[in-house]
Amino acid sequence: METRFDQVSYRYGSVPALTGVSFTVPSGQTVALLGANGAGKSTAVDLLLGLKRPRSGSVTVLGGPPHDAVAAGRVGALLQTGGLPTDSTVHEIVALACALYGKRRTTAEVLDLAGLKEVRRRKVDALSGGQKQRVRFAVAMAGEPELLFLDEPTVALDFKARRQFWRSVKALGNTVVFATHYLDEADEYADRVIVIDKGQVIADGSPAQVKGDKSLEHALVALTEGAE
Repeated sequence: METRFDQVSYRYGSVPALTGVSFTVPSGQTVALLGANGAGKSTAVDLLLGLKRPRSGSVTVLGGPPHDAVAAGRVGALLQTGGLPTDSTVHEIVALACALYGKRRTTAEVLDLAGLKEVRRRKVDALSGGQKQRVRFAVAMAGEPELLFLDEPTVALDFKARRQFWRSVKALGNTVVFATHYLDEADEYADRVIVIDKGQVIADGSPAQVKGDKSLEHALVALTEGAE
């Protein structure tokens, strides 16, 4: 089932975050929302999760309202703002997430998929930033979701951990929408790239098409410089 933005606009007070944004995500596709910080990527993810409602236009997730898909456990999400209970162990958090989803996946399976077996007995406050991000990823996929939303998922990861993370994501075979400001990440891991600038879609195509578009050269250079 498709996930769709149809002429969606959203404002924070008088400040526009998204203006007339439209795109469709078919089942099985990995889509990057590429843009600089503040471009509107996180707002788009929040709308897809039903955390915000559009001021105009419509959002459809897996053929229905975002809230319905989330409530049914069909959607998983890794957000920048996701907090974790610092006094709990990794195993306890993952086990709770699996239980809440009716044990669609076992705790051991999720720990293995997220690369957390070696730190499963460690408390959250003793984890590195990258390890905490992997715990958030484990919670996101504990319910075996059909659709996975990832908001700047590798921002706390080094190069090796980033590759391990994407191997895990690709092994799942889900439909994935991820927000990033890393051009190389979108190029390497996305089937399709939607470039957002100042709340508007300025390009939508394969990584090769986007990189080859001379009209986007300045915007892509700015992105690359901003990620350094």
